[in-house]
Amino acid sequence: MNPTVVLVHGAMHTPWIFEPLRERLSARGIASRAVQLPSSSPDSAAARGLAEDVEVVRAAVAAVDGPVVLAAHSYGGVPATWAAAESDQVTELVYIAAFALEAGTSMMEWMGGDFPPTWHHSPDGLAVKAGDAEESIFSGVDPALTAEAVKRLNWQGVRAFTEKLGAAPAQVSLTYVVATEDPALPPAVQEQWAARAAHSVRVPSGHSPHLSHADEVADVLAKAVARAWSNRSQ
Repeated sequence: MNPTVVLVHGAMHTPWIFEPLRERLSARGIASRAVQLPSSSPDSAAARGLAEDVEVVRAAVAAVDGPVVLAAHSYGGVPATWAAAESDQVTELVYIAAFALEAGTSMMEWMGGDFPPTWHHSPDGLAVKAGDAEESIFSGVDPALTAEAVKRLNWQGVRAFTEKLGAAPAQVSLTYVVATEDPALPPAVQEQWAARAAHSVRVPSGHSPHLSHADEVADVLAKAVARAWSNRSQ
């Protein structure tokens, strides 16, 4: 079986955010799937946590008949890391301006114990949403695409940030896509994580290179798929 790319979106997003990237993967003959993380929901009371996200990613990988290149953006790197640690199907884990946390740590710890001051809290206190998404998440993205993406943003469950990462892969090959003009996740931090990866690529983008530089990200994933295929053929 040819390798399949499984895409994991970031906080507040839906699988829609990967449509431009998936179109380019299809044009390259690469099959892909995109999950919906339960921590992201239009209903703050329904937004779940990291543990439920991991279950969904794990199930998506297991549903593929063959090897998987698991690719994640932003917060999606956290459940993807955990799921990759527990799957023999994942041949490569690709971080797209994503959080590559150490096992035993949480997003909240990484953020210094609090949410950014520009974020909104839901009235029930169960979820948060970025208040400056145009600048922090979608900088450098086409204005029309940005407007549509902002309209589609969900609430993100607080437990996604407070629950600790349970495991990280020791044997899975890593690739890191550094967004060199990212205002949300400092490029210097991304470079630290990229230094631990077998492969790294730098894209002159903000926090959403899969939108602003979809062709470049598709090329990265195509190379990961080719490596998976080559390793399987040996």
